[in-house]
Amino acid sequence: MQTFADLKAEIKRRAIRDQGGTQYDATVGNLINSSLFRIGREALWRSLRRTSKFTTVTSYTTGSGAVSVTNGSKNFSVTGATFLTDAIRIGRKIEFGTSSKTYEIATITSETAGTLTQSYEGTTSTTTSYEILPQEEYNFPAQVSHRMFLWHDDYGYPFKMEYVTDQEFRDAGVDDAQVGTPVLYRMWGEDMVLAQPVAASVMTVSSSSASDTTQTITIFGTVSGYPDFESINLNGTSTVAGSKSFSSIERVVKSASTTGRITVTSNSAAVTVSVLPVGDTTAGILYRKAQLWPLPQSVMDIKVQYYKDVYRLVNDNDVHELGQEFDEAIILLCVGKLKYQDNQKEGDRFISLYTDELKSLKRTNVDKIDHFVKLRKPNQGMSKDFLTKNLNFSQLGGAYGPMWRR
Repeated sequence: MQTFADLKAEIKRRAIRDQGGTQYDATVGNLINSSLFRIGREALWRSLRRTSKFTTVTSYTTGSGAVSVTNGSKNFSVTGATFLTDAIRIGRKIEFGTSSKTYEIATITSETAGTLTQSYEGTTSTTTSYEILPQEEYNFPAQVSHRMFLWHDDYGYPFKMEYVTDQEFRDAGVDDAQVGTPVLYRMWGEDMVLAQPVAASVMTVSSSSASDTTQTITIFGTVSGYPDFESINLNGTSTVAGSKSFSSIERVVKSASTTGRITVTSNSAAVTVSVLPVGDTTAGILYRKAQLWPLPQSVMDIKVQYYKDVYRLVNDNDVHELGQEFDEAIILLCVGKLKYQDNQKEGDRFISLYTDELKSLKRTNVDKIDHFVKLRKPNQGMSKDFLTKNLNFSQLGGAYGPMWRR
């Protein structure tokens, strides 16, 4: 398999570029990476299959039971709680014994206190009960593409979860505070953040390597309600704090390749906001977000089987993830682009050769996945049935669909 340096040399040779110098290396390197991304999107390549999992977080009721809420106020407190230690995220839903309404957590201001997104409408109390409902949103592994599926064993057998769009879910008017075994998932949101600050906070950065002292970490987000950014210089393994207080984060990038892994935290290191990998294998780690329904009633593993987005090549000895069979396609596409760039008619020939090579790769390296609307098995139980838009189960006979629809 050809390394990054090998690919650059071969592309320069076929494009009749200066093979002895390095003046075209940056241009050719960028072409290789853009071509990698292009080819990675062309099909469901088997070489990009990956398997991972995440663990659900269920209800939280830690504390002595002395819960204070005040009618008309957004503040609440729980004696004996450990919100920061237990990584309670903002956005989780919370219920109190003196109100029939479900609220949402806006901030966590200490181990025992937080605020709600709206004022409390129930009865004022200093001794009511509370429950933070199970966590709804989870991060997929880094570089997950949109092609994936989720499943779990909570029923005692492998159960494939159904994907629905956020629009469909909201149109159906479903109770998003319902707790049970997750059967649906949505995907709304993608960013470079593992978890948002639980309250407005300065950011801190550090590396796992003492040699990282010249690079800069730039953080983009919201400060005092407006878009803003801040650059913080690394100082090896020592923690360096910024000066701006961010209420939310959009992106985190580094100025150059690093020897160590970069960790960005907030709220006195209580929240790990982002982790940037060793080196510079991607322009930015992106995490897709999954929202589960119903909210998970127990701690369980959700398995993720997916196709990943390719990492870009940086160092001369890097090799791409598609496999050696794809070397020729990458070379042909890059040479074709270079020929077009120089207004050479030969560009058409190389693009034609690339197209033919891609067809050959698709015959042997692609997963064929067809998506069909499926009916529920008899007695299987409710899942996405409330969103069914086509045939009704009653049109097919009583043996189809969940028992409640018979």
